[in-house]
Amino acid sequence: MTGSFTARAQRPDPASDRLSLALDAPLVDPVACAMTLDDALAEAAALLDEADRGEFTPWLLSRAIDLAAQFPVEERLQWHVGKLIAIAGDRQESLACWRCMAQRFPSSFIILPEYMKAASEALDVETAGAMLAGYLPVPEAPANDADALLAARCFLALGRKAEARTILDGRDGGSVLAAEFATERARLLKEEGRYEDAARTLTQAGNGADREIATAVRLFGSASHDGPPSVTALQAILDDTLAARRERPPRRAGRAIGGIVLIGGTLGGGGAERQLVNTAMGLQGETARRDGRIGGPVSIFCRKLDTRRANDFYLPRLEQAGIRVGDYLAAPPWGGLTNSPDRKQLRALVALLPPRMREGIIHLTETLRYEAPDIAQIWQDGMIFAAGLAALLAGVPRIILNVRTMPPSARRDRQKPEQHVLYRGLLSAAGVTLSANSAMVARAYEEWLELAPGSVAVIANGVARLPAESSDEEQARWQAFDRRTGGGFTLGGVMRLDENKRPLFWLEICAALAKSVPEARFVLAGNGPLREAARAYAQDKGMGERTLFVGRSAHIGFWLERMDALALTSRHEGMPNALIEAQLAGLPVVSTPAGGAAEAVAPMAANHLLADADHPDAVEAAAHLARLAQRGEPDREADRIALKHWAERHFAMDRMIDRTIELFAEQE
Repeated sequence: MTGSFTARAQRPDPASDRLSLALDAPLVDPVACAMTLDDALAEAAALLDEADRGEFTPWLLSRAIDLAAQFPVEERLQWHVGKLIAIAGDRQESLACWRCMAQRFPSSFIILPEYMKAASEALDVETAGAMLAGYLPVPEAPANDADALLAARCFLALGRKAEARTILDGRDGGSVLAAEFATERARLLKEEGRYEDAARTLTQAGNGADREIATAVRLFGSASHDGPPSVTALQAILDDTLAARRERPPRRAGRAIGGIVLIGGTLGGGGAERQLVNTAMGLQGETARRDGRIGGPVSIFCRKLDTRRANDFYLPRLEQAGIRVGDYLAAPPWGGLTNSPDRKQLRALVALLPPRMREGIIHLTETLRYEAPDIAQIWQDGMIFAAGLAALLAGVPRIILNVRTMPPSARRDRQKPEQHVLYRGLLSAAGVTLSANSAMVARAYEEWLELAPGSVAVIANGVARLPAESSDEEQARWQAFDRRTGGGFTLGGVMRLDENKRPLFWLEICAALAKSVPEARFVLAGNGPLREAARAYAQDKGMGERTLFVGRSAHIGFWLERMDALALTSRHEGMPNALIEAQLAGLPVVSTPAGGAAEAVAPMAANHLLADADHPDAVEAAAHLARLAQRGEPDREADRIALKHWAERHFAMDRMIDRTIELFAEQE
């Protein structure tokens, strides 16, 4: 039951989101694209499932919008679009989309809670709570059962569980909404670890069995636990695996380090992926082998390597170096031993885990057991979540959990109930170490996980100067842009065009700079969900002709050579490669102080860190860039030399590889 009262649906304010625009536009050929509502709902659910598994592409969203446009009064299709926009990562567009949906379906049991969640993430929980009063005048004291259910779901979306429970316990829902009330009560009980009470609540309401709750009752009995079934199952697997590891500690076969497996999500063109590739190349090369510390082989296992989504961007470079790369989702489930009786209990527990963690265990555990590496280095939070437990189950002697940005505790949109239990459990095992690429990130993880100071190892990025070569097509694009703009101070950016990197704020800096330096021009390299919004913003500000959107490029070094400075505008960062690579090219940088950015910026007058990452000041950034634009060539050349020297000294590839091998070789 969705609970929408279609008669109360309203026309939204003038639309600013893609869904509303599509709903207002006539279908191009209604007959050609006609389908049943059931088919449309099934396809929309499949699209969302694909995105939930980490396979988001703009096409998934575009197709979901097409489906919603065919049934413009069906809120469930619009709900799928909103969820996909949220996955795309643009909080402001997500907020606009849910706001317009809430205006169309103001009493929807599924739309309004998502609007509150989007508002809490784009703004804050207090502001979102105040917005709720616009739909439910006194949400704490709803006038009827329908408003009570809606208020309870909204409070749950805002994380206000106590208020939701008060409302749910005060009503039974009557004959119409009793099942819905029971479902929400059971959900709260499940999250509190009271599985038998949750099952009883559903049974008494005649809702039938919930498979997850029923499995939890069968596995864990009537005792109360510390969280939802996924957390209890994770803790049970960790307890058994850690006990087995203590009883039979895995050991390396010889004194030298043998096989090394680096585990990442993809080989796409991002900064973390570039560092993974740099590490693999360094370990494979003669520099890492000169004293016989590594026997090899060095391999990389990724979750996805499909060409269609450019997840294999760095694959040719690795193949040329002779580094074996595998797609672990292609491995047979459980190594082909799906019916092994000794895994029956483990399979039942794994079935309760989140999908990404579940598939990692099912596809990667036996692969790692067969490969038997001495080292597994797992890159970034998402893959630690997916593959960390698999590496432990496989008995890998040395496991390095390699984080690159601030912990989930600092990012509400990335928090999962299993994360803290997983990290604490993994780090309690002998041979498992957490490393970070900046001191700030390391300290943040120590605080989140309540670890002793110095527990998280710090290995700064190893960055080499990027070659200045380019393709003929990129040469031609630059030459055309150069002729059109006639030279001038060139501000550059290298980033993914998403809500975290804030390309629209980068363009706001450009607009502020253009007021004082009219001849300034702007080059932005990268791609992402905000690409079209960025183009539209540049046009709206009158900068369209003086802004070059490069898109994704394999020749970033070429574009750095054409810049006079680089600006990075991230909300969250680890150790930003873009800043290091810019300084290696001799470019001054301006950056928000996000994450470890301060550690990546040379303490020189030519560089500038903005005062605040959450509320950066475009005028502050533009003022510094205007001063750079006025500097003469002798001063610029002195800056270039000093910046290159500092970056080479602090982020040498050899230094990063040596520190990595030292960490691999440490014994507890």
